[in-house]
Amino acid sequence: MKKKTFLSMALLAMLLGSGSARAEGPKVDPTLADAVKRFNDTFNRFDAKATAAFWAEEGTLISPAGEVGKGRAAVETVYAHDIEMFLKGTTSTFRIDSARALKGGYALLDMSHEIQNARMPDGSTGTMKLHTLILAQKKGGSWQWLDARPYAFLRPPAAK
Repeated sequence: MKKKTFLSMALLAMLLGSGSARAEGPKVDPTLADAVKRFNDTFNRFDAKATAAFWAEEGTLISPAGEVGKGRAAVETVYAHDIEMFLKGTTSTFRIDSARALKGGYALLDMSHEIQNARMPDGSTGTMKLHTLILAQKKGGSWQWLDARPYAFLRPPAAK
């Protein structure tokens, strides 16, 4: 009976442990989670130069509007255009949905990006929901974005 109770308790602990891990989000390297937090803070200050500093020198960004920035200086320009187009006066929240560690100090991040008070394509103001895919690399003890692809999911056409 003691063996059965121990196994039941171990199983319960495993189930409770996995449930709480889900509630906290995916398991992410703490230094990567911190980099995303700092990026979110910088993004919300609308400082194009400081935001672009998260990118590697050879990094790329394709904005939701389709503007391409190749290299840190071009990323800075793209982000500055995004500020003027739809980000000015907004508050962004980036949330890591999943993170996949890759060989060589790389990581692939899937993130939800919610923008409060965004200027929408129809001219109204509202909440814009994007998905952002980032390829990051840990270099010299810090994380840099190599490629970032924020995009919006399209609504499927109405059923006929």
